[in-house]
Amino acid sequence: MNRVFRQLVTRTLIAPSLAIRGCACSLSSSSRNLQNYQSDVDHPRVLITGALGQLGQGLSKLLKKKYGNDNVVMSDIVRASRDVTETGPYFFVDVLDFRNIQEVIVNQNIDWVVHFSALLSAVGEKDVPLAIKVNIQGLHNMMELAKMYNLRLFCPSTIGAFGPESPKYNTPDETVMKPKTIYGVSKVHTELLGEYYNNKFGVDFRCLRLPGVISGDAAPGGGTTG
Repeated sequence: MNRVFRQLVTRTLIAPSLAIRGCACSLSSSSRNLQNYQSDVDHPRVLITGALGQLGQGLSKLLKKKYGNDNVVMSDIVRASRDVTETGPYFFVDVLDFRNIQEVIVNQNIDWVVHFSALLSAVGEKDVPLAIKVNIQGLHNMMELAKMYNLRLFCPSTIGAFGPESPKYNTPDETVMKPKTIYGVSKVHTELLGEYYNNKFGVDFRCLRLPGVISGDAAPGGGTTG
């Protein structure tokens, strides 16, 4: 997985409690400050949803090296290979099944959730109703569980949250955002809902608008810039 992406996500996870929303370049420019922060949990139990996708496989390896194999719980809705199941816990988790996720969070004593489960842009345009379920209802489930169990929640956004009306150069974080894909629409919803849950309930929500990601751990997952 791209080294810069792994560093950005790791720093976002260990930064102090706040809602982080913005592009990768914004976080990178303040990385010196983030390096000084330490996690409030020395060895957190981390659940990664959609862990067998393009982002999850690389990040899980990094977190396992940092926190130990047993502290990183991978989950997805496909059968995992032995390479995955032999290096740490793996569970079949459907993000649309609230009880299914809740059982894993409770039984595995989860502290942090990295929520990667989503239908990306190209796939989402082929099945909009399913994209709405996975990308929006699945997120709602994770937000509620983060509120219930005081979890630290990271969910990536995308530069696809912008649209043709957004400024194309030196694009500010706060600007016109009118995405033209259901994936982009769902990620604008993600950012706003995360800020709402942070302000209303104190949920520790983190988010980065990622550009294209180059990964050597898995094939592109149906996006347009992977």
